[in-house]
Amino acid sequence: MSAENSEKFDLKTLFHQYRRGSHKDYDLFLNILSDLQTKSEDLRVYLRTIKDNVTELSREFEDLVAVLLKLDWASRDVCVVREYQSLLLGLVCAHTYYLRASLRMLVKYFSPPIVKSDTEEVSDEIRQRQEAVFLNVHMVLKAILDSVPMSSTILMPLLHDLFPYIGKPVFVQECFVRNLLQITSYLPNGRQKILELITDRMLKLDVRAPRQNIQESEGDEEDMEEDIVFDIDIEQDLTRDLDNRDGSTYDKKCSDKPMTHREANILDVCMQLTLTYISNVCYSKGECDWEATKKLYREMLLVFDRLILPTHASCHVQFILFYLCSTKTPICEGFIDYLWKKVQNPNTESVFRQAAVGYIGSLLARAMFVPVSTVTACLDLMCQWVHLYLDSTSEDVVNADVNHHGPFYCVCQAVFYVFVFRSKEIFETKKGHKWAESLNFQRIVTSRLNPLRICLPVIVKTFSSITRMHQLAFCDTIIERNKRCILPVTSNGLGSSSVVTTLDSYFPFDPYLLNRSGRFIIPLYREYQGCIEEDQELSNDEDDFLPDESSSTVEPQSVSLGKTPTDFLHYGISPGFKHVQDIT
Repeated sequence: MSAENSEKFDLKTLFHQYRRGSHKDYDLFLNILSDLQTKSEDLRVYLRTIKDNVTELSREFEDLVAVLLKLDWASRDVCVVREYQSLLLGLVCAHTYYLRASLRMLVKYFSPPIVKSDTEEVSDEIRQRQEAVFLNVHMVLKAILDSVPMSSTILMPLLHDLFPYIGKPVFVQECFVRNLLQITSYLPNGRQKILELITDRMLKLDVRAPRQNIQESEGDEEDMEEDIVFDIDIEQDLTRDLDNRDGSTYDKKCSDKPMTHREANILDVCMQLTLTYISNVCYSKGECDWEATKKLYREMLLVFDRLILPTHASCHVQFILFYLCSTKTPICEGFIDYLWKKVQNPNTESVFRQAAVGYIGSLLARAMFVPVSTVTACLDLMCQWVHLYLDSTSEDVVNADVNHHGPFYCVCQAVFYVFVFRSKEIFETKKGHKWAESLNFQRIVTSRLNPLRICLPVIVKTFSSITRMHQLAFCDTIIERNKRCILPVTSNGLGSSSVVTTLDSYFPFDPYLLNRSGRFIIPLYREYQGCIEEDQELSNDEDDFLPDESSSTVEPQSVSLGKTPTDFLHYGISPGFKHVQDIT
C-alpha cells in the first residue's frame, strides 16, 4: 500500500480480508502507520479513515490499536494532532476496554524522555516544544474525562503508578507535577487526590533531604576549611556559622539558584509549583477569593491529616499549610482550632496529640501573620488546660514521666516556646505584664510533673531568663536541682533504669532552607529576636545556655543562645512516629 493511494484506501476491505485469513495488506498497513517517515498528510488520511470505522475496532484488532497508541502524535503537525484526538475520543467511547491503555499512553507524555540527567541543559526552545505537546495531551484528556464517566476512576491509579521515580531528572519531575496540577483545572473533583499524590511524593523527598544534609551541601567549602583554623576571632566565626545553620542569615533562601542537594533540589521545584498553584487559586487580581481558598484549605486539611501529620522527619512540606494559613485569618484560626481539638481529645493517640501541639506552638511562634491577640488567646487556652491537668493528676505523681504524661509536657513546651518568641510583643501591649502574671507560670514550673526537667534545655533556659527578668517565675533553682537528678524510668516492665527522658523536637516550622520556593515563605516568617534586657541576662550567665555535656542521654542542640540572641531552637521536623513506644 503506497502513500499515493492513501485517498483510495478502503479500511473495511482490509478488515474483511483479515477476517478471511489474508494478513498481508493488513500487516503492511500497520508498518506504514508505525513508520516515522510517513508523511503527515498521509497519516492524517489514515487516521480519519480509522476514525470513520472506529466501531469495527473490536478486540480482534488489538494489534492495530496498539500501533495507534504507540504513535508519537502529540508533536506532529496540527492536522495530525486534531485527527488523532478525534480518533482517540471516538475509540474510548465506542470501546471502553481500550480506555485504560489510552489513558496510560496520555499520562506517559507527562514524563518527557528528552532529558537523561540533571546535568543536561533544558533550553527555552525545548520547554516551549514540550508545552505544546502537553497542551495537545490535555485537550484530548479533558474531552475523554468529560465524555466517559468511568475515566476519572481509572486515571487516578495511573497517575500514581506512572509518577516518575525519585531518581529521574528534576526536569521530568517538574513536568509531571506541573501537569498533575493542570489536570485539576478540568477535573475539580479529583483535586484532593491529586494534591495528596503530590504531597506524598514530596514527603518522600523531604525525608531523604534532612536539614543537616542540606546545610552541609549548601555550605561554602571555604567556611568549612576555616573551621579547622585556630583564629583569634574563633568565637565570632562560630556564632556566624550557627546563624547560618539555623537560617537567620541564610543568604540563599530566596535565591533562584538550584539546590546542591539533589533531593532538596527536586523538592524545591515541586514546592515552588505547589505554592504557586495555591497562590493562583487563592488570589484573583490581588484579592483573596474566599470561597476558593476555603475549599482548597478543606482539601489540604485532609491531606495534612492523612500524610503530613503522621510523617516523621519532614522539614519543608508542612509549610504548604503555613502558607495557606497566611491567606486569611479565619483559615489560620480554623487550623489552630482543628489542632487544639486533637490535643484535647483523649481518644486521639498520644503521638498525634503531641504532634498537633508542636504545630500549634510552631505556627504561633513563627508566623508573622498571627497577631498577638491570637497568641494570647491560645496561650490562655493552653495554660488553662495545663492547670486543669495539674488539678487532676499532680497529687498522684511522684516523678516526672513523659511516657504517661506526654501531651502535658508537649503543651508546656509549646507554651514556653511561644512565650519566648512573642514575649517582646506581649509586654509592649498595655496590660501585657498583668496578663502574663495571670498565666501563673510559677505553679506550672514548680509542679510535681516538673516540666522543666522534660522540656528541651534550650527552651527551658531561655524561658527561665525571660520569666526571671519580668518576675513571672523563678526557674533557676529547679533547673539546678534537675541537673543533679537522674529520673528513674521503668523500661518495658523489666525493672528500672536511670536514664534522662526529654521530649523530641516538636516544632515543625523551623527555618525554611529551600531556595526557589522560599520566596513564598520567608516574607511570612518570623526569626527569633531577643530584647536588650534578655541579651544582658544571657551575657551574665552564658554557661546556662550551653549544652550539658555531662548528660550523655540528652540530644545535643545545634544552637545555644550565648551572647547572640539569633534565631534558634534548631528543630525543623514534623513529629511523626519516632519513639512511639516511649510516648504511647
